[in-house]
Amino acid sequence: MPLPVPDSFRKKWRESIARSLAKNYSPAALIAFLVFVLSRPYRGIIQDAHIYMGRALADLDPAGVGRDLMFVHDGQFGFSLFRLVADAMVWGLGLALAAKSLAFLAALAWFFGIFAFAGQFAKGATVWVAVIFTALLPNSYGASYPLGFAELNAIPRPFAEALVLAGLAAFAASRSGIALLFIAAAALLHPIMALAGVAAVLAVLSWEDKRWFRLFALGAALSLLASWLGVPVLDRLFEVVDLALKSLHESRSPFLFPSQWPVESFPPLIVQTATLAIAAHAQQGRHRVILAAILVAGLGGIAMAAMFGDWLSSLLIVQAQPWRMAWLMAVAGAMAFGICSVNLWREGPSARVVLAVLVLCWSFETQLEVAAPAAILALLLRFRAAHFAPWFTPRRVATVWTFTLGVSAIWQLRLYAYLWHFAMAAPAGYGNPELVLMRGLLVLPLCALTVFFAIAKPRINPFLMGAGVAVLLAVALALWDHRTPAQRWMEESHPPPDIAALLDRHPGEVLWIDGLAETWFVLGRPQWASPLQGGPIIFSNVLAAEWRRRMQLLMDMRLADQKSFAPWSEPLSANRARLSQAGVRRLCERADAPAWIVAPLEQGTPPAPGVDMKRWTLPRPHFQMIKADGDYTWRHIDALGVILCRKQ
Repeated sequence: MPLPVPDSFRKKWRESIARSLAKNYSPAALIAFLVFVLSRPYRGIIQDAHIYMGRALADLDPAGVGRDLMFVHDGQFGFSLFRLVADAMVWGLGLALAAKSLAFLAALAWFFGIFAFAGQFAKGATVWVAVIFTALLPNSYGASYPLGFAELNAIPRPFAEALVLAGLAAFAASRSGIALLFIAAAALLHPIMALAGVAAVLAVLSWEDKRWFRLFALGAALSLLASWLGVPVLDRLFEVVDLALKSLHESRSPFLFPSQWPVESFPPLIVQTATLAIAAHAQQGRHRVILAAILVAGLGGIAMAAMFGDWLSSLLIVQAQPWRMAWLMAVAGAMAFGICSVNLWREGPSARVVLAVLVLCWSFETQLEVAAPAAILALLLRFRAAHFAPWFTPRRVATVWTFTLGVSAIWQLRLYAYLWHFAMAAPAGYGNPELVLMRGLLVLPLCALTVFFAIAKPRINPFLMGAGVAVLLAVALALWDHRTPAQRWMEESHPPPDIAALLDRHPGEVLWIDGLAETWFVLGRPQWASPLQGGPIIFSNVLAAEWRRRMQLLMDMRLADQKSFAPWSEPLSANRARLSQAGVRRLCERADAPAWIVAPLEQGTPPAPGVDMKRWTLPRPHFQMIKADGDYTWRHIDALGVILCRKQ
């Protein structure tokens, strides 16, 4: 017989649940989530999702995609449980739906992770300001291209990031056991991304109790001993990156080596550091130490990558990529800017000038000559506020803000005007004006609007609020899936029956000229060579050597771009792949030649003379954006040429 529950307890319990729902699941939560997903539309299986979804296909078809060079010499996927999740979802839902479902689950996980994390450092409406700032603000850090956090794609990184954020939220609330579980789960999904959370927690514990520091120092010493004794994986600490391959890694993946980063990579770190320092100054106890520890982890990770990976060439450090710990610093910096925007405005004239300078920092975050002096000025004005306070009369504050908003608006318009023009001029379905608006032209107005609502708390008619949420929801449902027609075709189509029957006569590898994962997803075959296979070569010397050999052969035969080993260099038209009878003949005469060659055929361009091919007309033309000779153009592909290269 169940124990009787007093009515008073039931009433209090129901009231507590109602308050919690009203606080955490208000229209503000839905609005923040919709802004978050609209700022990161789903663009399909792209970038690293190619590799993870390809691995799932390889596991499900070991005699087909599983024979691909990259999966035969796999040195990466054994460190993550995400592989098992992806395998199960692709098996149950199919490739396209599994990838899209994983992206949406990543959105949910990351949103609740940042909500929990921000809730420890802000209260009330300021939490939603922090969340929206994190969603909208630029998030490039430490690489030769913008490598953002919260990538809503079929990859393990956003899930690991969400778990780290949730773990740090629990840690800030002094729930260390729960924090440990979250961060351990993150490490099981993506140990490299979990490093930031581990480093932050260790730094906080060491600061709070020196006994923890001594314990961690002992653990580090034992790890060094294990490395010296040759314990698997750890033994790579004293193993030097193969010098014959290091130049390939530096040109193919320059973000692995901080000395290769362009100057534009460093100003965001300065801006994030200044913002976190100002935000931490307003926090107390463990919360302040956590923000400081995030700074230490991010900057320390980059320093470690530079010292031990870049200069000393430790294989383990290069593979562990400690520079990636800066992702947590980028998240916390954007969140801190949102919190500072509300708190500094409320403090009065002197603090409002500090806020104006921070706005200038974030508007010019990739311009060292502006961001660095502005960040130093913001710190000086904040930490010497008593000295400068008499200078900031209401008129001077208004002048500073007028200058800041004017300069920032002009710079943002200049920065995104070309992108907007380019997006509008793109072929139907290939432009992305919504993203340019959301992540470019509207960032400052939307962020300012959220701060206004948090401070002024205007009363809004419930009907208007509901209508606004409904419109935003409809826009999100219509626009979130922003795959191009070519992307949808790659994920969801199969070759026509006559082409499939033709290919089945000669099984084996396929060379898809200028392709990435099309051979896996469309044909279900291993790739002979592709730029995509060069992504994980740092984890396998065998893969690196064989991939370099094959790509060099293709470049010699003009069947691959001449800058395949340096994808981040300036492309030239003369370097593009050129299908020719001589190149096809030379390749197909080799003993290790692919069974088939698939060549994209541009509209109005006749097939290569002398090359015998079966024409595969596409149901809809595909457009591929290419950059060459300093300009962007659209390549119009209306068919594919299927060439028998070697009989099995």
